[in-house]
Amino acid sequence: MAGSFGEISIRQTATPQSFAQPVSNIAPQDAHPNPSIERANAIVQKAISAHGGESRILAVKNATYEYQVESLGDAPSKPITIKTFFKDDSFFRSEASGDNLDAITILNGDKGWLKVGDTTLSLARREVDPLKTSMITQLRPELLLLVFPKRRYSARLEENNLSLDQVEISGFIGVEYVRGRLSFDVTTSRLYKYEYEIERETAKGKGIVKGEERYLRYGEKDGMKFPEEILSKQVKKASRLKVLKANFNSPLNEDLFQDPTPAAPTPK
Repeated sequence: MAGSFGEISIRQTATPQSFAQPVSNIAPQDAHPNPSIERANAIVQKAISAHGGESRILAVKNATYEYQVESLGDAPSKPITIKTFFKDDSFFRSEASGDNLDAITILNGDKGWLKVGDTTLSLARREVDPLKTSMITQLRPELLLLVFPKRRYSARLEENNLSLDQVEISGFIGVEYVRGRLSFDVTTSRLYKYEYEIERETAKGKGIVKGEERYLRYGEKDGMKFPEEILSKQVKKASRLKVLKANFNSPLNEDLFQDPTPAAPTPK
């Protein structure tokens, strides 16, 4: 849907759709009703309501988050504080600081920049989109309920003392094809886990990126559920995210999304 900050295109055919645009949530996917597809659609529709409802989800055009990221494993690092700004479809800013890190990543339409310390590098949109996609799936998991055109119920699972309904999903996010699973808490209908495999172009060629996000705890703001604690895993790395602040639909200054290179001093 144009205007939502979750602009990560999803392709069912040759025509891309926005991440935040619903893709036939309850429409049949085959010529004849399939019980596993019908059950998956019913579970997802119930989850959409549990997260605040489709209209409220799609109404969020701007959002600001502040959160801490703590690396887990044998050598955990000090927490990093990240501030992330989303504005409409094509504006994104991430500020990461702490543990000897000071980095700003910006997307403005098709232009992007990475500023580390006093050095600024220009980036293409395709170089910023993976970071933006990752942050959206961590911070706004309810958008995952709206974007995948193929869904199929697979199993009832028990995990961490929770009963979960698992739904297999697939579709394009931008130019990247995603296969995965969404697992929903049977008691609350909220999304508990997102597992994914993404075909991604890297400097070494095309490869498969595997990962998962677990939404351990939710808060509520403006009638919408949002995750306050996330356990994120990708390849062999794991981290815990704790959301400190979340703000929806407050105006964001366009200066946030400009080239962060300091202006040259004016000659005297």
